[in-house]
Amino acid sequence: MPHPSPTIWLDGRHIGRSGGTGVYRYAVELYNTLQGNDDFTVSWLLESGPKTQPRPGFWRFLKAITAQRPAIRAFHHPKWGDAYLARDLYRIAHVHYRYHRRLLSIRPPHPPTIMHWTFPLPVIMEGCINIVTVHDLIPITHPHLTGINTQRFIALLQALIEKNVHFVTVSETVRQQMLSHFALSPERVTTLYQSVSFDDATRQAIKKAPQIAPSDSFLVYGRVEKRKNIERILEAHARSQTKTPLVIIGPDGDDHPDCTPRGPTSQVIRLPWSDRLSLLRTLSEAKALLFPSLAEGFGLPIIEAMALNVPVITSRGGVTEEIAGDAALLVDPYDVSDITKNIVSIDNINDREITIIKKEGKKNYYKFKYTKYCCFLNKLS
Repeated sequence: MPHPSPTIWLDGRHIGRSGGTGVYRYAVELYNTLQGNDDFTVSWLLESGPKTQPRPGFWRFLKAITAQRPAIRAFHHPKWGDAYLARDLYRIAHVHYRYHRRLLSIRPPHPPTIMHWTFPLPVIMEGCINIVTVHDLIPITHPHLTGINTQRFIALLQALIEKNVHFVTVSETVRQQMLSHFALSPERVTTLYQSVSFDDATRQAIKKAPQIAPSDSFLVYGRVEKRKNIERILEAHARSQTKTPLVIIGPDGDDHPDCTPRGPTSQVIRLPWSDRLSLLRTLSEAKALLFPSLAEGFGLPIIEAMALNVPVITSRGGVTEEIAGDAALLVDPYDVSDITKNIVSIDNINDREITIIKKEGKKNYYKFKYTKYCCFLNKLS
């Protein structure tokens, strides 16, 4: 008799946030990878659906302090197909952890082979292998660049370590940080780069998407916050005296950096988060992506830009250099003059040099087109 396919559940904490956050893209790429592989059966574990909106806060609070586990049942989601529903699970888990200082433990009637939490959450599933993806350790390595409480973040990761979960990191830099900051055997942490793939249909849809910004602009996109180095980018753009507009697309972070131009010749266009295809059209038509970030766990825009044949200016050292390799213009993110010099360089680059940069970027992108995720799951299960 053939063995049944291993069942993999992915947490649906972030897939309702269709604005295109990095964790959202990560979770969807994992789901699509598993959907395209006959060796696995994949489902989402959701906390709400179209007809099941969140219950009142007081009800969730009572559930959390009495440590009542939400019932888990199979249901059909109109977008995601066969899935599992545990109403308000992630909201309850956070309140439970804040009140009791321990993880919420859940056990469905028929647990999957593997439960993959795509982000550290204060919940664990009994009766199966638990995987947790750690996207970055910025609350530990750069606490001044995030609103996340450092001690709570450390305590949550330590609680997960004690539950013997297997960790996945999206870069080797973050893996080494995990091993450096926690008493953790190397065998329990695996680097699996985030996959990025645009099929022909998506590329055609990008071309047809509504245009939201001028073509041939410098582009910054993602959450607009201090760690993205927005103020130095604006200063460098003004100093360069370029006539090329700077387009900034994304929701405001908690620290709300000032996005006004820093000079009379600097044209800055600030847009909120947009439809993903329109965003990607803006990227595909950009003169270059500006991504001299101060701290990252992966740097998804780097690979998305290279996939769309767009030059990249990013930070030297750490994760961004690991992901960009030799295919980007690398700068000291704390040196406005260095960023300025590279903006001027891209503005005045000749056709031969730009062709070389784009060719190297496309070559680098292919490293991230296919994930080793399925091989990893086979070994683990």
